[in-house]
Amino acid sequence: MMSIRTKLLLLLISVMVLTLFLALVEGYQRSLARAETLFDSHLHTQAEVLFHSGEIAPQSLPNVIWQRWHQGDIVAGSTTWLTQPEQSGMSTLNAQGQRLRVATYCQNQQCVAVAEPIAERFALSEQLIMAMVVPMLWGMALLALLISIVVKRALRPLSQLSQELKGRAAHDFTLLQMQPNESEIKPVVQTLNELLHRTEQAYLRERYFASDAAHELRTPLSAMKINLHNLQQRYDDDDAQALVESVERLNHLVEQMLALGRTSSHQWQDKLGPQSLAQLCQACIAELYPQIEKKQLDISLNGECRDIQGETFTLSVMIKNIISNAVKYTPEGGKVVIELQDLDAEVILSVSDSGPGIATDLRERIFDRFFRVGGDSHPSHIPGAGLGLAIVQHVVGLYQGRLALMSSPWGGLQVQVTLARQRDTLCSD
Repeated sequence: MMSIRTKLLLLLISVMVLTLFLALVEGYQRSLARAETLFDSHLHTQAEVLFHSGEIAPQSLPNVIWQRWHQGDIVAGSTTWLTQPEQSGMSTLNAQGQRLRVATYCQNQQCVAVAEPIAERFALSEQLIMAMVVPMLWGMALLALLISIVVKRALRPLSQLSQELKGRAAHDFTLLQMQPNESEIKPVVQTLNELLHRTEQAYLRERYFASDAAHELRTPLSAMKINLHNLQQRYDDDDAQALVESVERLNHLVEQMLALGRTSSHQWQDKLGPQSLAQLCQACIAELYPQIEKKQLDISLNGECRDIQGETFTLSVMIKNIISNAVKYTPEGGKVVIELQDLDAEVILSVSDSGPGIATDLRERIFDRFFRVGGDSHPSHIPGAGLGLAIVQHVVGLYQGRLALMSSPWGGLQVQVTLARQRDTLCSD
């Protein structure tokens, strides 16, 4: 993409070169015409001087061809040239294998003709013109350099503004500190500062609304769970059980919204350190073990990998959502396999299950927030919020990793996450 500075330089230099070229062409043509007039005048003067000076030695006119005629006969000068001239004036003719410019002076039946090759005249004219043109070409190059310097200085405030904006993180909404004096840049900076302020307010409202709302919902949900437990003890029927499941689903949604709100890069930049994916996986399996034991799942953790540079909470949230999805959708007596692989600069975490899997054409959509295959009528009839894989994708994006979905060897889903071992910072979300 071409910059404004480059476009402006190209435009100015192109206009300058075109203007100077046209000026040079016009000047060249006029200089040739003027030189032609001067050469003709000089040649005619030579003919007149030669006519009045009488006999002269041929070597005194080394650059011209001359003849003296008297009553139709050549009395001096070159003997192989042309026919007798008839009147005074200038003419052009071909003689002796070259094109000549001839000046003739006649008086009292006597004529003197002086000629010189046009090629020599042109060569001399071009030397004179080039002596004028070459300094102009050097001046053109110097002018182009000066234009480049002036344009660079004139666009410096715009370059400074561009550099300041380029170096900002996505979540940095502090006002621009530039105080430009240029009338063109000043309103731009003011407008950008107003836009940054409005964007910051909208960003904060969007970022904290869900987490604040979810946080406020936790207290009444906890009270509802206690009351529902007491109610279920008194009225153990289908309606009470359905109400308990609805509250559990709502509680799960609230927890997922809180987790999504807390996985922002600027919250964890200063907390990066060595993290063991194997230990994080073991901790997640231990936390989910009651569900695993209830469904009699065969779960295993295979492979080893070195520590990666990361943050505990974000990696734990990512791993928990991947494994809990596998546990949730794998039928009773099924299999869940977690594998770790070390590739020197990268590590790979794979979680495979023997569940129903996901159709290929739906694998991209399941990363959308609140999207579930089949909606609320999921084929497995298992409640969910549709945020698990959206959170996983968000965390993988913070680590600039790669996330892939494929079919597992047992017909279910395999989730594969590839992360770099070393990093200095998390990517801006």
